[in-house]
Amino acid sequence: MTKKRSALIAGTVAVILAGGGVAYALGSSRSTDSADAPKPAAASIAPAPNTTETAAPQAKKTTALGVFRSTSPTDVQKFGDWLGRDVDYVIDFSRRGTWDEIANPYDQLKAWQGSDYRIVYGLAMLPEGVPDVSLAAGADGDYDQYYQMLAENLVEYGQGDAILRLGWEFNLGQWRWHPTDRQVFITYWRNIVKTMRSVPGAENLQFDWNINNGGDKYDSTAYYPGDEYVDYVGLDVYDISFVKGIYPYPAKCAQACRVKHQKAAWNNALNAKYGLKFWSGFAASHDKPMSFPEWGLWKRPDGHGGGDDPYFIKRMHDFIADPANNVAYQAYFEFDVGSKGIHELSGLKQSGRRFQKLFGN
Repeated sequence: MTKKRSALIAGTVAVILAGGGVAYALGSSRSTDSADAPKPAAASIAPAPNTTETAAPQAKKTTALGVFRSTSPTDVQKFGDWLGRDVDYVIDFSRRGTWDEIANPYDQLKAWQGSDYRIVYGLAMLPEGVPDVSLAAGADGDYDQYYQMLAENLVEYGQGDAILRLGWEFNLGQWRWHPTDRQVFITYWRNIVKTMRSVPGAENLQFDWNINNGGDKYDSTAYYPGDEYVDYVGLDVYDISFVKGIYPYPAKCAQACRVKHQKAAWNNALNAKYGLKFWSGFAASHDKPMSFPEWGLWKRPDGHGGGDDPYFIKRMHDFIADPANNVAYQAYFEFDVGSKGIHELSGLKQSGRRFQKLFGN
């Protein structure tokens, strides 16, 4: 069972239905028609040879465990109790409607203050509710004050070692910080990192350059800000596909049929031009560890998710546990998104049991 957490504070529940990698599928129907958003690579229904199940080290012994359960230490504790092991990292997202919400996310800071978790925050590069803001203005230094204030707040609330997913999933076209100008994005990223690390006590903040996995069109590597400004190469990965012939499952698809489609979906996630294999190699080439700040299953009303898919759990476990991929931390997205679908393992029974077996004690 999990150890008792110090200063466990009842959390405020953040309404963040599209707050993270979930945005991939919330916008996937649109983004697959977008000129600048990543598109899945073509995949055959027949699985590639490297998708066969092989023994792998236990991820629980090699990689820190995280979870997203909204801004709720109580729910994180319950997840750890269900799994039978301590949660190491928690994922959260500050509000992002205004600059004040970005710089002063007091409800999140208070909720996690004094806990034993390493905190990973999704950090917006632009507010969504403020007109006339731009990456270019950020590159000119116009917004540095807000990130200085945020760093000061993190230090004040004992979170000077937080990991910040700055401009998470910037490769998806629906985000306001989705870049088209390489130098503007890189300069703005560097401004934020330098500004925040210059605050006394914030020297140990770390930054996760966090992409949504997959696609064969948008080259995110052009926007890599440099090794000095990046601590992790992060991927958000969900068991979804818009490749023809993978998901949705066909009518009257029995278990063998479902597994066939699940293997094809994994093959695409792994081997797309900008898939898991590519990013593992990219991270290694920059001597950076990988991370999975968000990953999970998705039972979707439109059928483009695998639903209850223990095969995906097993394959993700094996990829995470493989020392060659150097995964520093990973976090399951244990939070349902209302009418958009189900992620929680409590509602995906077979997968929940597989997850407990592979990631629990």
